[in-house]
Amino acid sequence: MQEKYTLSRRSGSSKESSNKASPASDFKIAKTQLLCHFDDLPEWQKDNEYIHNGYVKETNSYKQILKSLSYLHNESVNIYTHLLPGIVCLLLLLGVLEHKTMPKYATTSYLDYLVVNFFFLGVLFCFSMSAAFHCFKAHSERVSIFGNKLDYLGIVFLIISSMVSIMYYGFYDRFLLFYFFTSITLIFGSMCTIVSLKDKFRAPHWRAKRATMFVLFGLSAVLPLVYGLNSYGYEATTKKIGLNWVLLEGVFYISGATLYGLRFPEKQSPGQFDYFFNSHQIFHVLVVAGAIAHYVGLIKSYKYVHEYML
Repeated sequence: MQEKYTLSRRSGSSKESSNKASPASDFKIAKTQLLCHFDDLPEWQKDNEYIHNGYVKETNSYKQILKSLSYLHNESVNIYTHLLPGIVCLLLLLGVLEHKTMPKYATTSYLDYLVVNFFFLGVLFCFSMSAAFHCFKAHSERVSIFGNKLDYLGIVFLIISSMVSIMYYGFYDRFLLFYFFTSITLIFGSMCTIVSLKDKFRAPHWRAKRATMFVLFGLSAVLPLVYGLNSYGYEATTKKIGLNWVLLEGVFYISGATLYGLRFPEKQSPGQFDYFFNSHQIFHVLVVAGAIAHYVGLIKSYKYVHEYML
């Protein structure tokens, strides 16, 4: 990056041409100088050797970190793909945006809003922690480690809120089963939380293990799903929990985690996906898609309970 800057400055034929540079171009050059190559990073900042350029080097300055939101670097997509949906969730929780896709019935209670908002709270926490981590990770090693832990806790919370919300309606007529499977979910979630808080968990060689652990946690949803299919049959289960949407949600999450663990596609073409379309960015987009799919399934489940069971 520094070499490109030097070449561009040498291309001027005289001091006069140099003086003709516009304020906009000077601003662009100044921002470019804040970015560096993977090889120029301190060891603690190195994570994915297949992403070569566009790194914000350690700043030790919150002011500089916030300024990085105004220009493109290789974490920009990761930040905004979760920051913007997170803001939407916050507006929903605050009531600024109404749940227009959540029809009101005579039997609708505050508990229904609590269940749906619990899911949104999980999405908000996950997305906001993720956006914050990717934004502030270049501050210092200490801040990066702390943010990384919060990032994983956000994923745990999203999985818990997703599973509990859909099981609430799926086992609406058999609440003891809801309590039983919720307990299992909380146990798995607690285990993931403990592991997530360990410092060594964030090391690069743990990448595949991290992805596998969260996939397995997500797959714990198979237990209540299998029980539901056994007890109610495929057609009834589809109606009770919006099964097709829940399965689509699983496809999104597992596909994203798999690509993240394999570092595809940047591993096939190192340096070609530094700013756009690398595995982590695709993972973020698929997580958003999975959350949307879950919401659709959750609302279908809510509607089924109030239209046919109450």
